[in-house]
Amino acid sequence: MSERRPDLGDLGLADGLQELDGWRADTELVTLVERCIAAQRSADTGFRPAPAAEGLAAVSEDALRAILATSRDIHGVATDPAISNVIVFNASNVADAVTSRTISALRARVDAHVEAKLRALVPAASQLMVVPSGHFWYPPGSYMGWHTNNRAPGVRIYVTHAEEPGRSFFRYRDPDTDQVVTAPDDRWNVRAFRVGSDKPFWHAVYSETHRFSFGYMVLHGSSTEWLRRMLGGIPGLRTVTRWLLPRPF
Repeated sequence: MSERRPDLGDLGLADGLQELDGWRADTELVTLVERCIAAQRSADTGFRPAPAAEGLAAVSEDALRAILATSRDIHGVATDPAISNVIVFNASNVADAVTSRTISALRARVDAHVEAKLRALVPAASQLMVVPSGHFWYPPGSYMGWHTNNRAPGVRIYVTHAEEPGRSFFRYRDPDTDQVVTAPDDRWNVRAFRVGSDKPFWHAVYSETHRFSFGYMVLHGSSTEWLRRMLGGIPGLRTVTRWLLPRPF
């Protein structure tokens, strides 16, 4: 069977950055995320805020131009920890990640709900997998510098909550136009976009408020061998969740 990368069309979405605004009205999702956030707030993190100038410089267009001039790819915080001072939860491949069984259990409830919502978007013939990925807390004075996630191609989905709307943002370089776009955060956002080396989706985050992010990878299941190779190449990746296929009843 031929191998291919998943695309936003597999979820019934158009190409480019997509805001899933309808998800904001999901009160169960909001409640599950808020419970997890409450536990995260009580964690011992040792966070060190950065001066605003440092964070803004790391996510600036000048910083991106400097990276592009070197033709260097930056996958993310797991491979290049110096790009961020964000608080990471339950990631064995990040040296300073906070480990908590309580937070992990609460995150798993969020994951199950997100998976069910994605299942509802998928046509019956599709074979997709959902893998929980980045679990981040951006306190005031935090940032995530430019990166692509190219080593794990597919669709990325992020559920985010910002304590103060308009005081944090998601910034990206449109892979078709090369234009840098800044998307201010609302209180709740659900964003979807495709990552892959054929069209690198450079993106970055900056926050002057408490911002919480729950990430997901969506993978195509047309080739289990490809999936096995890809997952084996991602250090510290958590166990894959269930197939996104219709229930047998």
